Amino acid sequence: MNVSEPKYLSPLWWQSLAVIRTILALAFLAVGSAAARPIPWPVMAMASAFTIYSLMALLWRDVERRWPPIFSLGVDVVVFLIFAHFSADQNIWFNSLFYVYLLLEAGILHSWREVFTVLVLCQGFFLLMRPPQGEILQPLVMLSGILACTLSLEKRVLSDRLEEAQLDVIKLRSEAEKLRETERQRIADDFHDGPLQSFISFQMRLNVVQQMLGRELAAGLKELQDLQMVCRAQVAELRAFVRSMRPLEVEGESLSTAIRRLVENFKKDTGISASYSSQEVTGEPESFLEVLQIVRESLNNVHKHSKASRVAIALTMQGEMLHIDIEDDGTGFPFSGNYDLAELEALRIGPGSIKRRARSLGGELVVLSRPGHGATIRVRIPL
Repeated sequence: MNVSEPKYLSPLWWQSLAVIRTILALAFLAVGSAAARPIPWPVMAMASAFTIYSLMALLWRDVERRWPPIFSLGVDVVVFLIFAHFSADQNIWFNSLFYVYLLLEAGILHSWREVFTVLVLCQGFFLLMRPPQGEILQPLVMLSGILACTLSLEKRVLSDRLEEAQLDVIKLRSEAEKLRETERQRIADDFHDGPLQSFISFQMRLNVVQQMLGRELAAGLKELQDLQMVCRAQVAELRAFVRSMRPLEVEGESLSTAIRRLVENFKKDTGISASYSSQEVTGEPESFLEVLQIVRESLNNVHKHSKASRVAIALTMQGEMLHIDIEDDGTGFPFSGNYDLAELEALRIGPGSIKRRARSLGGELVVLSRPGHGATIRVRIPL
């Protein structure tokens, strides 16, 4: 396709316009042959050539792809002006139809400037040449030309919006792909640091048990009992890992109820004592899901890294801000002190996924770390 052809245009439009132009060319030949007042033979010869050109363009699209579409518009304008000048008075219907086709072609395929140029040329022709139907056709030319210019401008606006939407789609797809890659990496890291390491340790201890059973049965049996405890702990960790991968289901639940369910499942899966206090919260469901993810990821971090025996979650509303506080008595973060979101990002410390979610919601994040004595995560989200 020629680079100047509109990208948004369906091939059906090209085919339809080619069909209409061919019908008009054949109709002029028929009308000219049967006219009471003979039409000059050069005009009929030109009409025959135009008919052949129209048929070729209809049957072989490549005919018009060899030059810019504005060339085809120029040919149609010249032919229309010649037809309008030499047609008989009783054929005004034909000139009207041809002009409507001309504006349809210009409005669909070309810019408003080109449509305006067609309008000016046609008006100038009627004023200078004064064809037989000029007094009747001129108002039609003016009004329909103004309408075509308006439609062409609206087409340009819609085309720009379509291009913007396409760029937005490309951007969203890129962001979605980045998020998928980030999530894959997180899952891989979680599995490597959690279940995989436990299975490696389990395998090594099985080898030790095999050797001990050959030398000292009682010690081997004691090691087997320890491995049973490790296996039970590993099963609980795998259950928690699988549960963390499942999509959140909050349909029909309030935010407070959904978080309470997360906390109950966390206690059951990990055996860590967890308490939860809350107020009823109103807000958009989209932010609810992000808040739930923040709470779930915080609990996962407590389970995986903090060695905590207790965690407390509090959900409150203060004005238009939602407050989420997660506090545990574990080992804390490697750093010590109180850091807000900007400081955490500048120093590249703190929980990455929670920082990212807080930033995407336009919220605030504060991490208070007390190495050896626990940590507190405070998130403030506008609703």
